[in-house]
Amino acid sequence: MGRFDSERFHRLVEFLHRSGGVGKCLPYPNMTPIPAGFNDFASRDAKSVESNWADVCPAYALALISVGTYGLPKDDAEMEVLWDELGGNSTKLWPEVRDIVIRSWGWLDALQPQGTGDGA
Repeated sequence: MGRFDSERFHRLVEFLHRSGGVGKCLPYPNMTPIPAGFNDFASRDAKSVESNWADVCPAYALALISVGTYGLPKDDAEMEVLWDELGGNSTKLWPEVRDIVIRSWGWLDALQPQGTGDGA
């Protein structure tokens, strides 16, 4: 029997959690389409912040359902309430995921034709 490699085990568990992508973190299944490439963006971005996928995945889901509707900093208080409601089992507080939402909005806005976003 092989040696138990804790790091390898954790990478496998993370992969299995992430294999459902951001769609698994939406408050309701299939509530919004996931744009092509967004799961890959979210995965790369999550690695860059070195956080547990379960803690940050709801932030990418929140970005998906709020893009174009809210803007920061003007809607910061409302976004914090949404995070408190929709953050799932994440251990992160709103200030810890705020930048993830902003980066995600930027990525999603780049998919839209010029002139259709509100510049959030």
